[in-house]
Amino acid sequence: MQNVLPAPEKTGLTSSALHWAGFLGIAVLVLVTSGIGLPSVLVVALGVTGMATLVLSWLGIGRLAAGLPERRLYWIAVSWCAPLLVARPLFSGDINSYLAQGLIAAKGFDTYLVGPAEALGADSPVTLEVSHYWRDTPAPYGPAFVALARTIAHLAGDAFVPTVLLHRLLGLAGIALLAWALPRLARRVGVSPSIALWLALLNPLVLWHIVAGVHNDGLMVGLMVAGLELVLMGAAKTGAARPALIAAGVIAVSAAANIKIVAVAGLLFVGVDLFRRATPAGRFAVALGLPAGFAAVTVAISLGSGLGFGWVRVLSGVSGQVHSWMAPTNELGFLVGGVGKIFGADLTDGAIKVFSLIGAILGLAVGARLLWLTYREKMHPLYGAGLTFAAMLVLGPVVQPWYLLWTVALLAVSLTTDRGRWILAGISALFGVLLPPANGGAVSLALGYLIAVVLIGGTLFFLKRRNLLPEIRFRKSRT
Repeated sequence: MQNVLPAPEKTGLTSSALHWAGFLGIAVLVLVTSGIGLPSVLVVALGVTGMATLVLSWLGIGRLAAGLPERRLYWIAVSWCAPLLVARPLFSGDINSYLAQGLIAAKGFDTYLVGPAEALGADSPVTLEVSHYWRDTPAPYGPAFVALARTIAHLAGDAFVPTVLLHRLLGLAGIALLAWALPRLARRVGVSPSIALWLALLNPLVLWHIVAGVHNDGLMVGLMVAGLELVLMGAAKTGAARPALIAAGVIAVSAAANIKIVAVAGLLFVGVDLFRRATPAGRFAVALGLPAGFAAVTVAISLGSGLGFGWVRVLSGVSGQVHSWMAPTNELGFLVGGVGKIFGADLTDGAIKVFSLIGAILGLAVGARLLWLTYREKMHPLYGAGLTFAAMLVLGPVVQPWYLLWTVALLAVSLTTDRGRWILAGISALFGVLLPPANGGAVSLALGYLIAVVLIGGTLFFLKRRNLLPEIRFRKSRT
């Protein structure tokens, strides 16, 4: 099967030019959001222009990715991440919640029972920086992450800048694991490692939401993907199985699930594939060993950290307390609620609960179907797990742009068609400019985006007139 993107046609935009254009876009974003005193409309306009410049440069590199060596892509990743290491936290205030949860645990409170307002005080400077949605809610994360946040709190106290830098180190650790695992997993499926690195490692969502936004999804995804590679490496078809590698992989994926439970989906799909390929005796070992390994790691982290199992109790409740406007199920609820208001009825909360329940049932059905197809050898387990994460995004009650990385990381190494990869790249590009780089009123945001569209549109028009923009053409894969 042909597993490369179309070869680049004659164009004046080299990978080097695109690389440094993307770097310039990132530098502009970091500068205008640094607090230099620009009006909010200019912060939005120039910030979005910088973001769009990076996104377009990334898409341009995608045209050339198949012919680029892996080392070159690693260098691009390092240089694009570097300016963001000194940027203010962007696109989200979740780092403030991480700081609060770490302090709560460091003070000896149960983070799964009390929120920042109760544990730290409603007037605490730390609490006041936490979004009002989360001031009275317990931590929604697993004990592995809360234990890390507690360690950072012991080291940095309530100092914001050291806390951000230390959490960024955790995100960089996840990115490093991703960089190690992606090309190896891609080769297993028959996908170009360079394309996988371009699509997942260089993805704008990694830059915006893991490095700049300091989200713990980076560490979670990195541990999950690296763990899946270790499991598959240990269970390679050629030669005898290597239990030590499989065990190491199970530990890594289980640790990821103890940050965010969704990571366990990857272990389910790889486990089904191992079960299918095993001998009768081996099937018993897989069916018993993988769940036992996950349980053992979870118990060890929960008890070893002293945080206990309270996180299991809050799994289904905390995140869903805020109605995410990006979640399709919530959008349906808002629509019903809007119609109800016309007739004087308050139906929004009830409708969202109903549609969320329907989404959960459909999600379970989709996941079960994909597991069955994996067992029947109709699809690769990494592809099945990636589609399951995509179903979570479409049918789940909470959607954030950085959640897309769950599915990107796995589909980047398992999509075998150019069209599929470009669709995923297009969705990533859209999410890559969806959130503004600064808060502001509706007028500032609208005017800022309008100015950015004019600036970017004018630049693209100039490049097009100079015949510097390649056209993306798809050709059918050959089998």
